[in-house]
Amino acid sequence: MPHHAFITNTGEKTLKKRLVELIEHSQTLKFLVGFFYFSGWEQLYEALKDRKDIEIRVLVGLDVDKTLFQTLEVARQTKEYSDSEKADLFFESLLNAINSEQMDTEAFYRQVMFFVQRIEQHKLILRKTAAPNHAKLYLFKIKERLQGIASCKFITGSSNLTRAGITEQNEFNVEIGDYGIEDAEKYF
Repeated sequence: MPHHAFITNTGEKTLKKRLVELIEHSQTLKFLVGFFYFSGWEQLYEALKDRKDIEIRVLVGLDVDKTLFQTLEVARQTKEYSDSEKADLFFESLLNAINSEQMDTEAFYRQVMFFVQRIEQHKLILRKTAAPNHAKLYLFKIKERLQGIASCKFITGSSNLTRAGITEQNEFNVEIGDYGIEDAEKYF
């Protein structure tokens, strides 16, 4: 792909496809997303499951609550909560979001165990932002310099790390590999 490629989830240009391609060549992933839904991680599981060397850092900007079978974004005013309370509220909202019959499957539990093991091994670090943040930033540090692949790349745009955001709904994202890397790292 060129340095500035648009990814729209139409036809063959899905964000999932590009994330999987970049994961194959990456040593570190840093994702900042508004929403953290397991449906998005489920889409990346096959690309990640045999990559014991890869480090993953995820910053989640918003809480989710499950209401009437829908998930809603909640940008709570964080000034009234301690850091510990914010973390507790985030993990509580995460449990509510993934606690459904659709996820009560053997494959789901296998994938959850994979991610729990990654957390225990300090290969997956999952954090909540201090203030609400709806940004989407996918940073990739490439293992080795390959023909046509920069040592760092990032994708930014409208896609959250959800099944819909990376595969199904129309989105607009851009992949950048030739400028802005330092600024993107600082923002993360």
